[in-house]
Amino acid sequence: MAVNEEFYKARISSLMKERIPLIEELKRLRESSEEYKQKRDEKNREVQLIAQQIKELRGGNDEIGSKLNQLKVEKEKLYERVEELSSKIKEQKSKLKPLDFNGEQLKKKRDELEWKQQTTTLSLEEENAIVKEIEEIETILPDYEENLEIQNTINPLKKEMEETWERINSIKKEMQEEYDKSKPSFEQAKLLFAKRDELRGLADIDHKNYMEIFQKIIQYENQLTKIEEEISLLKAQQIKMQRDKRENAIQEKRKKEEELVQTKVKQAQEKLEKKKRVTLQELKLAMGEP
Repeated sequence: MAVNEEFYKARISSLMKERIPLIEELKRLRESSEEYKQKRDEKNREVQLIAQQIKELRGGNDEIGSKLNQLKVEKEKLYERVEELSSKIKEQKSKLKPLDFNGEQLKKKRDELEWKQQTTTLSLEEENAIVKEIEEIETILPDYEENLEIQNTINPLKKEMEETWERINSIKKEMQEEYDKSKPSFEQAKLLFAKRDELRGLADIDHKNYMEIFQKIIQYENQLTKIEEEISLLKAQQIKMQRDKRENAIQEKRKKEEELVQTKVKQAQEKLEKKKRVTLQELKLAMGEP
């Protein structure tokens, strides 16, 4: 099918009309994408500020955390010492012999008997009875003395145990004070973490919307580019057609002019052959002069 200039004009006009809604939609999409981008960037800036606040809070708690760790290590070592002391006390207690008498009272009785023996005139029978009773006391007192030595070993262990427990309780109290001291900043950090995560989620949604619109923008830009390329091609073809048309018109004009000149030459030559009167111009044509 022959294509004329009207076809190009109509097609270019149609494509130009197609461009208008695409350009308008692109403008709307770009404005919308910029809004989402600004919202996303604003939320990300807030996230960075919150992260800095969290870092500062953590920095303030580092000293407390370090102290708590030191106290914890000390407490664990003290618990280990408590176990050691408890084991030693049990070991010493296992060495104690069961006694069914009061050692101090028995010693006092022995001393009284010895004093009576030394200061009182006694009969032989009384003397023998006192000696026998003292011997019986001397027989069982070593167990008491041994137990006494063991108890003297146990007492400092118990004292250290009490002191160790006092220190453990003191550490617990100190740790609780440090926990209480860090609690407000911990709660604040907890709120900041929640706010940061919420903003990150919202920023992700804004970014997702931005990317979806960005993909649409690319699609519309590709359509617009395709239309503009077709318009450029059609305009180039239109220009070529117009140029070809002008060249054809010029060639046609030249052809007609040459045919007219040939006709005049032929007419002038015929006049000369028939010896008719010719003009100077006709003579020049007949002679082949321009």
